[in-house]
Amino acid sequence: MTKPKLLILDDDPLMVNIVVHVGETAGFSVYPTTTCLGFQKEWIKNNPSVIVMDLVMPDMDGLELLTWLSVQKISAPVILMSGYDGKYLGVAETLGSAKGITIIGTLIKPFKIDDLELMLKRALPSNS
Repeated sequence: MTKPKLLILDDDPLMVNIVVHVGETAGFSVYPTTTCLGFQKEWIKNNPSVIVMDLVMPDMDGLELLTWLSVQKISAPVILMSGYDGKYLGVAETLGSAKGITIIGTLIKPFKIDDLELMLKRALPSNS
């Protein structure tokens, strides 16, 4: 059986490495990206099962990326993360949900690894 695919977006390589490790431990094939353009290309190429994405990126705002994902008719659930105020995460969660995206959780950096592990386990496709 093939592993579910986890697509990660964060411009901080250390954070990407942490999420990669947690994702692999949880049983995912992991596709890390550090730019929104790279994320878009990987999304198109790999059709991920779950997405973990930072909202504050230098090349595109996370709200713009959520809008792009909604235009793509995304079916994968999304975990949002940010080092900024939790209100920004709340706005992004509301916007994503209003656009038909399943937001399964938000993480304020720094977050507990256990919280990410729990969200990823909840996000696992039922057929994996």
